[in-house]
Amino acid sequence: MKEGIVKRAVKVLSVLLITSFSFGQSQAASLDDLLNKRNSLNQEVEKYESAAESKAAEANSLSKQIGSLESDISSTQQKIEQTSTQIDEASKTIESLSGDIELKQKELESLKARLDDSIREIYKASNKSDYELILSGSNFSDIINQSKYIQSVENQVKSVYAQVKQAKKDMEQRKSDQEAKKAELDQLNNQQISYKKSAENQVSQKENLKSMTLQQQKEYEALVKKLQKEVSQVSAAIYAERQRRVSGGKETLTGGSGGYPYSCGNVDPWRFYTCQCTSYAAWYWNVVLGKSWTNTRPGSGDAKNWPTLARDQGYNVSSSPRVGAIISWLGSSITSSHGHVAIVEAVNSDGTIDISEYNWVKESYSYRHNVTPSDYGGHSYIY
Repeated sequence: MKEGIVKRAVKVLSVLLITSFSFGQSQAASLDDLLNKRNSLNQEVEKYESAAESKAAEANSLSKQIGSLESDISSTQQKIEQTSTQIDEASKTIESLSGDIELKQKELESLKARLDDSIREIYKASNKSDYELILSGSNFSDIINQSKYIQSVENQVKSVYAQVKQAKKDMEQRKSDQEAKKAELDQLNNQQISYKKSAENQVSQKENLKSMTLQQQKEYEALVKKLQKEVSQVSAAIYAERQRRVSGGKETLTGGSGGYPYSCGNVDPWRFYTCQCTSYAAWYWNVVLGKSWTNTRPGSGDAKNWPTLARDQGYNVSSSPRVGAIISWLGSSITSSHGHVAIVEAVNSDGTIDISEYNWVKESYSYRHNVTPSDYGGHSYIY
């Protein structure tokens, strides 16, 4: 009978132990998964924040290129305006030459008519012999005058002929000048088209550069926001898991403010981010205890690195707890990969400690009783 009772008791205890062990494993695995996921998300956040910053820097660099393009556009626009002026001048010159050619043409026609008349006069005069002139009753004086007249007409013919030749030469020169101006005008028009296309391409390139980098920056920033939201959700799950762990064990947790004065999202006077466990511990030592503590290694001020910061500032690092000491945990599945720090408020006879801290409950002060430090991994005390 007693053996049966003992066997049943052993079975019950075995079931309880297995159940308890399984629950503990499940709980740890759950926290591990959550913390791993949060760490992974944080890495992605950092990657995309870096990419966004890179694109912002690229946009800043491209703004110089854009400034250069704007200068090119302005220069091209000036060339377009200058070419327009040259086109107008060439068009006016061609128009003026057309008028000159028309006048020269009329002058040439008039000179040709005079030349024709003079040639006819010479022809008529040259067909009368001196004998015919005497018979016609002309005296010697008339004959002399007639001869002089013919000579005059011949001289006039030579003069008019020379004028005709010069007029033709001038007209040909005007036509040549006009053709040259027309060719220049065609060249200027083609140049103008080229300048305008160049200006359009430069403006397009400028807008593409601006929109490309800004759009990519916005995309990265949107990804960062999305990932930060996921980090927040995972962090909430981690905090909830911590609460469940406390409620399922011997620890008790109370809230309050603890007197910590800073709002979240800033950097405190000791170069730690506010509302983090590190900022609270630094504030407690500096303000409450009057002991100097600062972040001697910006960028490496995580809680798990505080023993190194302690040695930098001449403090002891020990394995024994003491009231007022800072307890620094290494990274673990519960404290997160950054570790955790808290202030030792009491050392209990059963080996547990009471601690005050920040951000064990999300961005909040908490006071935990009966904490077994080894439950949260490797740790040390600073004093």
